[in-house]
Amino acid sequence: MLFLDCYNKNVYIGDELVGYINHNGVIFISGRKFATLTEDGEIYIEKFKAGYLDESGDIYLNNKKVGHITENNDLYFSPKFVK
Repeated sequence: MLFLDCYNKNVYIGDELVGYINHNGVIFISGRKFATLTEDGEIYIEKFKAGYLDESGDIYLNNKKVGHITENNDLYFSPKFVK
């Protein structure tokens, strides 16, 4: 999977649009920098690896599956894991 396809896309928690990923892979939530998505699908919060996207399109944070990549390459987080 080409994780760069998620750049310039949106971030959802359930049905709610909460942020976006800019052209450099920076993930913004509520207008604030939250994390960075690398070309390799790794998610960093500051300098610490917090999670990753796998080849099947699932999103993992702290080694727990919390969402998936949509068919439009947006990031979708399940509301039951983001509380």
